[in-house]
Amino acid sequence: MNRLECIKTMVSKCSTAADIGTDHGYVAEMLLKDNLCEKIIATDLNEGPLNRALKHLTYEGLQDRCDFRLGNGLTVLNEGEADVIIIAGMGGELIADIIEMSKNIALKASQLILQPMTTADRLRRYLYGNGFKIIDENIVKEFYHYYFVIKVIPMQDNMVLNDEIYYEISKILLDKKDPLMYEYLKKSLKTNDNIIASIEKTGNSSYNEKIRVLKKKNNKIVELMQN
Repeated sequence: MNRLECIKTMVSKCSTAADIGTDHGYVAEMLLKDNLCEKIIATDLNEGPLNRALKHLTYEGLQDRCDFRLGNGLTVLNEGEADVIIIAGMGGELIADIIEMSKNIALKASQLILQPMTTADRLRRYLYGNGFKIIDENIVKEFYHYYFVIKVIPMQDNMVLNDEIYYEISKILLDKKDPLMYEYLKKSLKTNDNIIASIEKTGNSSYNEKIRVLKKKNNKIVELMQN
């Protein structure tokens, strides 16, 4: 399963979905063709990608079920207008910024499907501290890169995870015993070991704290993999 297909599978059937940063409109196409939603609000910050989506979805005969909007993040939506909000293909910090800028809109959706290209840990931390709960996660691999797809619902209160490591390493995926998650963790261990070895070669004592943190993290990863 590729990244976009994974996003589609995590969307619960709904009336209206908003595809934020739609680009070519491929996610919108899949959702409409599988009748996972009746209507799509396809948005983009730039005219070029939005026009590409318009052209593609018109070619597929889906334009009558699409509302194309040019604008920044969730600012183009009204409260309660979209049941599902999809924000994919951006950095985790940018996704957090988009939600924060229009939090009233995000909190009125029944679900959010988020796919950070980087810094998933910072996105998870933001979500738990700002009235959202992660209810499901999947991991996919494309061209040697691993991507997390996160399903979120609004909740009444903020949450703090009982272990900091779970912001960086998805407890949901660990509980699923997803083979790809274990592959990702093995790669993380190897990367950290290489960094430690490289730092130790320098003999610079000012990096001792970084070495200690990385070794502690690796020990925790090994412990989680064995549970």
